[in-house]
Amino acid sequence: MVFIVLYLVGGLLFVNGLLLLGVATNMPGIAAFNFIGGVLITIMALYIAAKDLYSAFGETVSVVVGASCLTFAIAYLMIALEAMNIVRAEAAGDFTTLGWYALPMAICIFSLGLGWFQILGKKMPKVPQFGILWLTWGVAFFLFFLAFALKAPVGKFTGYYIIIIGIITCSYPALAHFQAGKTGQW
Repeated sequence: MVFIVLYLVGGLLFVNGLLLLGVATNMPGIAAFNFIGGVLITIMALYIAAKDLYSAFGETVSVVVGASCLTFAIAYLMIALEAMNIVRAEAAGDFTTLGWYALPMAICIFSLGLGWFQILGKKMPKVPQFGILWLTWGVAFFLFFLAFALKAPVGKFTGYYIIIIGIITCSYPALAHFQAGKTGQW
């Protein structure tokens, strides 16, 4: 199920990157896409986490994946609600709350990346490929903090960055898994 989440996140990162670049300007469409994606990812994340909790396996990778998916789902829902507010008020958007949400999440996601390297704890399996993915996503959330909370002039860079990592870390692994049943050796 995590590959379905990655598939959706790849599309959401692409569209939201275009929003940051000023290319995607259809706020009702952006709101709807982020809302639908956020709700679907929330449902899948809760299923992933609940499946392991119900099986009484305790702390597992699935719980980490479920919590991580919720981190992204909340961000997409915040974007959707702000975009709906922009449409309703016909005013410029203020994504400041998303920016402040992104700061602690950047720290958490970066820490999870270190967990995959087993630099920070030994609970998660040592999978450096996943560590790299999480570190790149941690950087993305930190860029959201800079762009939206601090109003630093990194919006265009952030747009390009999330489009690139969306393709490399989300769309490619999902499509490779769908086509070959696995993502292959890295």
